[in-house]
Amino acid sequence: MSQPKSQLETFKAWAGKDSDISYYLNSHHVDVCESMVPDYKPVRVTASGSRGIAEGLGCVAGTEDTITLLVVWQKRDDPTKVATGVYTACWTAPQKAGVHSNQYFHCQCSELRSIVPAVCLGKAAHDLADLASKGEIRIDQAKRGYDVAADAEGQLMWYNPFYMKYAPDEEGNFNGQTGYGCISFEKFVDAVTDFKEGRVTIDELDKRGLPTLRNTMATTAILEAGRRSLDFQKSNGATRLTQGEAEYEPLRKIIRTIK
Repeated sequence: MSQPKSQLETFKAWAGKDSDISYYLNSHHVDVCESMVPDYKPVRVTASGSRGIAEGLGCVAGTEDTITLLVVWQKRDDPTKVATGVYTACWTAPQKAGVHSNQYFHCQCSELRSIVPAVCLGKAAHDLADLASKGEIRIDQAKRGYDVAADAEGQLMWYNPFYMKYAPDEEGNFNGQTGYGCISFEKFVDAVTDFKEGRVTIDELDKRGLPTLRNTMATTAILEAGRRSLDFQKSNGATRLTQGEAEYEPLRKIIRTIK
């Protein structure tokens, strides 16, 4: 996933200091993948980062332009079955990339099931599992069917009509609440309200698949392991990465608690 470097004008107050591009964008893809493969757990993370552009845009020294995570996944009931996931995030893409977020998924595997929601392909879960075991899945989330050419833009643009409706309703009021950009906030507020008023428990919220603390432990562990991998390389050199295994023990303890 990538976004144009104009984002760093907004984020440079914290980019590279309080967070990084992996926490900001890789979190989306890692979370989607982790939720789609409940039979697997992450057991090892190695990160690689590129630098040079963000610093020139006003970010602190050492801010990564792009971060790639290589994650090893292991089947919970059969440790001999292992898979790998590669997740790349960038916030220094060209200004005229045509989209705000370039997003792509590619699944090629022999065992992982339901790597993407079945609803994306209009298939039942067992059909999708069969597809994943015999071929590959490619999803282009950057171009969603709205190709717009305008003289003012000087290029072809691809808009995302599903995130939020920006046009007001017939009375001039905000009308974007049906887009997924608003629905996620709505679900969070509803869940907090229901919990505070005693209509639901934390365990029940966990079972709904919402991004609760419990449901995001593995995703957070992967992102933090990637950050530690990069920090270790900065301090010790990439060739000595294997000597930093002790750095990952706290994360292993977290992952071992994931049932």
